[in-house]
Amino acid sequence: MLLLIFFILATQFLIQRALTAELPSITSDKEKASEKNIQVFVEDEWLYLDEERIKFDQLAPYLAAKLADKVKPEDRVVILDAKPEVRYERVAWAANEVLRAGGIVTMMKVED
Repeated sequence: MLLLIFFILATQFLIQRALTAELPSITSDKEKASEKNIQVFVEDEWLYLDEERIKFDQLAPYLAAKLADKVKPEDRVVILDAKPEVRYERVAWAANEVLRAGGIVTMMKVED
């Protein structure tokens, strides 16, 4: 019993520190939010930046130009999507380019 009291009194509780994340605000109107956000769709050979077909090496410059006038984090959200058969390396590369251009990457999963 004395040992139990000793452990209760002598135990130090560690506070875990975590990174703070700056998340975009949530809107109730999904269609309006998706129209406002920039979309990048990844295929095997091409990318689509808001329905415009571009090469992989053009993503960061085009995206940086689109994000140049956007200041708030919720305006800098870029929705990243890909076909299921696209290699993961392509999607990861596109996500890295979005970050390099100053965007905030959001992956989209459509549930049927």
